[in-house]
Amino acid sequence: MNVSDEKILMAEVATLYYEKKHTQQEIANLMNLSRQTVSKLLNDAIKENIVEIKIHNPKKDCEELETLICERFGINKCVVCGSTSRNESIRRTMTVKAAQDYILPIIDKGRQKIALSWGRTVQELINSMPEIKTNGNTVFPLFGATDNENSYFSSNELARGMADKIGANVKYAWFPYMAESIEDCNLLKNLSYFEKMQDLWDSADIAIVGIGNTEILDIFGKTFGYSEKHSEVIGDIATHFFNEKGEFVNLYQNTLCASADNIRNAKQTIAVACGNNKALAIAGALRTKLIDTLITDEYTAKKVLDFCWS
Repeated sequence: MNVSDEKILMAEVATLYYEKKHTQQEIANLMNLSRQTVSKLLNDAIKENIVEIKIHNPKKDCEELETLICERFGINKCVVCGSTSRNESIRRTMTVKAAQDYILPIIDKGRQKIALSWGRTVQELINSMPEIKTNGNTVFPLFGATDNENSYFSSNELARGMADKIGANVKYAWFPYMAESIEDCNLLKNLSYFEKMQDLWDSADIAIVGIGNTEILDIFGKTFGYSEKHSEVIGDIATHFFNEKGEFVNLYQNTLCASADNIRNAKQTIAVACGNNKALAIAGALRTKLIDTLITDEYTAKKVLDFCWS
């Protein structure tokens, strides 16, 4: 048997073993070879580079995705949790767990001013947090209250829920998210409880936010009305709406909330978001430069990079 024929035989044996999933004994019977010869041919196929064995390391893959997202979007930190599941609910649970692992050591330092956004992922993060004792932390919402009936849009209740979990103080926003007029808005801004909340927004240590997609537009549209600018928007960070380029779109007037600069100037702004239907919004959110740290899952991270341009 010449070298060429021997390599063809190696390839045939390797195909039956690695692709067709036959056992070595089955291959020996099919090809009228001894089992020892089949084993030798498989080993030789690797040595001759006819077969290339590649070990998939999920941790390394996630680290590469983290580096790519940080480099391409210019953020400080990205945490990508590995998940082989195609079930988005499971991936969200794993993302929330990764967020807990990242956030709890920061909170445990104590004396942190923690600004909190709203949304399903933020609510799931709060609900799944363990009850711990911390020292001197304060939790507060990033905006005033709305009458939306969904619990994940109840800013004060979410702040209270997190404060209860970590043994922190809680400060409530005793004012609406949107005033009925510019006069009412100015009046509310001059009240002491708004000024105290503004002081907290100005000095936040951590801002924990979700990233909304176009679903948020329907909720806000039904509550506060639609405008022609809605078609430009792909998502929001703490009610600051943006387009695909990461440019802010001012949909509403008379709002009582932390400014984009407040969120940007927090010592660390952590976004927790995942889901294939969130990928475009996450990419836009990262372009706003409000976010320091993104926590997401492997599938979402890959989709986010699909929406990245040089």
